[in-house]
Amino acid sequence: MVELTLSEKRIKGLTAFQIKVIALVIMTLDHIGAFAFEIPIVAQYEGYLRRIGRLAAPLFLFLLVQSIRHTRNKPKFILRLYLAGMCVELFVTVMNFLIGETFSYFTPENIIFTFFYIALYAVLFERIIDAWKKKDVQILVSSALFLMLSLIPTLLSLFDVFHHVCVAISPNPSTRTIFLINGLWNSLLPSFNSIDYGIGLVILGLIMYFAKTKGKQCAAFLIFCLVCFVGSIVAPGKLFELQSFGFFMTFFNRFQCQMVFALPIMLLYNGEPGRKCKWFFYGYYPLHRELIYLIGELFAG
Repeated sequence: MVELTLSEKRIKGLTAFQIKVIALVIMTLDHIGAFAFEIPIVAQYEGYLRRIGRLAAPLFLFLLVQSIRHTRNKPKFILRLYLAGMCVELFVTVMNFLIGETFSYFTPENIIFTFFYIALYAVLFERIIDAWKKKDVQILVSSALFLMLSLIPTLLSLFDVFHHVCVAISPNPSTRTIFLINGLWNSLLPSFNSIDYGIGLVILGLIMYFAKTKGKQCAAFLIFCLVCFVGSIVAPGKLFELQSFGFFMTFFNRFQCQMVFALPIMLLYNGEPGRKCKWFFYGYYPLHRELIYLIGELFAG
């Protein structure tokens, strides 16, 4: 029997591009169930579509972690995520402004900004740890300062600064004005309250990033899912009061725990990037959501 070479062995499994395509299809099915449930045939299978959709976010997260680790220019990568997230948010804002009154206002949370925070904190924590070991005070202080500055949007949201800005601009703002200001605000200053999956996915992303190897990353993901599953059992009883926090509401439920079924696909990753088509995915994300939503609204009308 002929023994395969190392390069031939690495061909087995799935490339990053192939996993991304799988995640994209799953995400689309999830969004059909979430935004077009007024369509009769979609309503019939809505539950199945949403359950399948639980696999999309962890798969994209897994690929993000690989991208942060292997990118040659991490600051540029972080900036690209921020600009992509901003463009998605501005697109939604413009669509709301143009057709929001005709249909209804559509403001889904933005997972690209979630990925932006994961990449930002991964790099900052890595720099802080490295500077601490090398006793480099300058890098340690500058990184800690950036870390604190990144918390400003969330602190502003906690103190409801957005509401005061709306009142200052217009004492009796219309719905259209509120959504416009809100969209512009979230485009520039995304907070943990406006990003998809909130701080929970950010924590998971950081854990997986510092796990380093694929095996450890998959193990960390499995443990996270098990913790969430236990939490989904305990939370309704003894820890019911924790349900008021977004993290527990999002992850401590059996519906979200089904994201664990993304694990086999992660394990098939062969370390190869595959085809390059990053801008397609950035563009597809806002366009397909808006299109699915509008089709759903036409059926609802």
